Amino acid sequence: MTRTFARRWLLLVALLMCGPACADTYPSRPIQLIVPFPAGGPADVVAHVVAPKLAERLGQSVVIDNRYGVDGIVGTEIVAKAAPDGYTLLLATSAHVLHPGTYRSLPFDTEKDFAPISLLVSAPYVLVVNPGIPVGSVEELIAYAKSHPGRLQYASGGNGGPTQLAFELFKIASGTDFVPVAYGGGAEALNSVVANQTQAMFAPLVVALPLIRAGKIVGLGVSSRNRAAAAPELPAIADTLPGFSATSWYAVLAPAATPSAIVTRLNRELDAIVRLPDVKAGFAEIGGEPVGGPAAILAAVIREEIPRWVRVAKEARVHIE
Repeated sequence: MTRTFARRWLLLVALLMCGPACADTYPSRPIQLIVPFPAGGPADVVAHVVAPKLAERLGQSVVIDNRYGVDGIVGTEIVAKAAPDGYTLLLATSAHVLHPGTYRSLPFDTEKDFAPISLLVSAPYVLVVNPGIPVGSVEELIAYAKSHPGRLQYASGGNGGPTQLAFELFKIASGTDFVPVAYGGGAEALNSVVANQTQAMFAPLVVALPLIRAGKIVGLGVSSRNRAAAAPELPAIADTLPGFSATSWYAVLAPAATPSAIVTRLNRELDAIVRLPDVKAGFAEIGGEPVGGPAAILAAVIREEIPRWVRVAKEARVHIE
């Protein structure tokens, strides 16, 4: 019996043995919530907003464990290979669906090795430009870029990262030609737009808003399908480019074959948690809005976004060795 076959057989046995009664006895010990990024970042903020509330509702502690490395892949692999018993969960980000397109190989299957539980929160990016560019709308930027092909540069927080792929999607959708410039982080990239070292960027809304309101950069539109509550004055890019969407999101996943009774229990609790006023306020700190809903919503997002970002990465020739 091979190791892979043995593992799958054990997972199947665990699934068959744990029926509806699991929801009555779960959890009986602390739960580990793995955050695959460093402490203090947006994913960690979401975890610290949600974990205490989940602990209260489950009657067991939820321990946040930052296992970061390789753009979140290290912590994600730990969850993929953990026992499917509901005691090891992943605080996943939208980078989860980018990896199949940007990495040539992964130590797990992004879709098949995980059980979706809840899409917690979604946060849009905002398309910003330096004030020296004579544009005031998405339409004007597209027209200006087409009249200056290859002469405008866009900044991103790193090669293969979400802000780079968001702009590459914009280039594909708009038929424009911007030159990419990758920096060592989002703050450095945004500062390059302020200094006119680069001319445009998709930046996290909550970070960009103070600079927009101070007149240091110009906000043209948000990357969500609709206007953002944090900046209702900014139109959605989808108003100009129908169907355009490139948001940052945070969700909870479990190892594949986690019993459905446990998934249902966790989903029910998290759906209630994201609707709490203080949780909404915590999400607002990263410019996010609560989503919630059934696990099927998260499953659909993962299923739809993986092939989209694979296509974008392939067309843009974005790959990480």
